[in-house]
Amino acid sequence: MGDKTFTMRTPRAIRTALLLFLSACGADPFAKALPDSYVLLVPAANGTTRQVDLKESQVQPLPRLLESGFLSEMLRTAYLSSQLIREGKVDGHGFPAQAIAQAKYPVVFLVGADKAQGKGITLEGGLFSSPKSFPDVPWIGLPSDLGSDKALIQTVAGRIAQYVATQVALVNGSPMSPPAATMVDGYRIAMEVIAREWRFGNGPAGVIQFDEGTKEQREIFANVRENYYVFREGERQLKSPAELLSSPGVMAAIVYRMAQSKGVGPKVAPFDFYAPFAKDRMPPGVNPAAILGPFRNFQAKFLSAWAAQSLRATPRDILDLVAAYGAAFPAERHEAIRIAVVTTFGACAKDGGVSTDPKASTTALAELTAISAEIVAGKRSIRQVLEPVAPKP
Repeated sequence: MGDKTFTMRTPRAIRTALLLFLSACGADPFAKALPDSYVLLVPAANGTTRQVDLKESQVQPLPRLLESGFLSEMLRTAYLSSQLIREGKVDGHGFPAQAIAQAKYPVVFLVGADKAQGKGITLEGGLFSSPKSFPDVPWIGLPSDLGSDKALIQTVAGRIAQYVATQVALVNGSPMSPPAATMVDGYRIAMEVIAREWRFGNGPAGVIQFDEGTKEQREIFANVRENYYVFREGERQLKSPAELLSSPGVMAAIVYRMAQSKGVGPKVAPFDFYAPFAKDRMPPGVNPAAILGPFRNFQAKFLSAWAAQSLRATPRDILDLVAAYGAAFPAERHEAIRIAVVTTFGACAKDGGVSTDPKASTTALAELTAISAEIVAGKRSIRQVLEPVAPKP
């Protein structure tokens, strides 16, 4: 998905060397670097940073992990979101100029940062230059002890996901609101769960082992997989609709299930949809969805719907994103709604939801299927409990 004259054809080591040379000569490396690439930085003296090459010990084993497996998918998802903002359109119009300018930067990793993300970089001076500041450059922060993190793939996947989600959630230039923060966090959690599942080797060793990572990372995985976030802590009692929709974990469970669903993730969108991602990057006549693969195909669709909704009317929660997704991709609308309704046990569409007793699962599933069908038919709202509407006759 990178630029054919730089990212796809220029060896990465040569590209990094060029960036380092430009920095030493006082040039603007962010103006010279094409957006579908990444830059590695580490802290330097007096609050500045410096660029490093791929072999420097401080950033190991990050470059290797970004070349294949799930982190490669997530890095290319970051490229996708930038391509969308630079070249996509919503209702016939491009994205705001400020968002496009931000999307022209490469993905910047700051290894040794004390927070997950930030904006603004000051590069140390080169042979012929003084330190130079780039206040608008966003960056992904990573801890300095990368080699000791046994769940590093989950850690980095979560940081990239937060970067991507922030980009699309704030595409209209508004500051981060509590609902937006919830959705950004929910998307991050969903990607962390998929990271733990993703097979990058043969056999059981091909996934992150259940006992690796922090206690929080392990709990995230279990709670999303088992759908525990819909319940009050320590109980089998459903949260209220307001509690469900303000929970990042509930959003994570819905996004996770959408990404895994055969009726959503791999479904091919209309050919024109792929224009921002395929232009000058794919051979004519080739199906872009086939090149992207099921996971990035879902990412392209979900992030597109999210970014478009952020421009039209800031989404309040995951249900707004599900509705936006269904409107953008009508062939997948029923399945997307069904996933949201089943995950929340129908609590936002029916007062009290349906039974959460495992012994009543067959009856509950039948009722949830009927509720989903009524929502699709316009006879009930997906948020009926919060915003009652008269059903269609």
